[in-house]
Amino acid sequence: MTLSPGERTIYAFFNDRVAARGAAEALQEAGFEYPFVDRLDRHKGADYLSASTLHPDGFGEQLGEVDFNRGFFFTLKTKDDLVNKAIGIIQKHEGFV
Repeated sequence: MTLSPGERTIYAFFNDRVAARGAAEALQEAGFEYPFVDRLDRHKGADYLSASTLHPDGFGEQLGEVDFNRGFFFTLKTKDDLVNKAIGIIQKHEGFV
């Protein structure tokens, strides 16, 4: 994923598919692009985190609560000025950023 100046990639992690899909749909309804949703057990979570542009107000310390063997994640590209709005929507759906 290529980022332009003023853009960020948000990685959100969820413990179940329903929460991940709910957050993705809420983001789309709020005007964001529909994020790519996938299972973590097919990937190494560290691969995604190492390439992230995590927001400084993110809540990465909560990632210890995610079951990386059965969890779900999504990737969302957004503009810097919309990051906090996106994080708020994700958190309402039990996601960890």
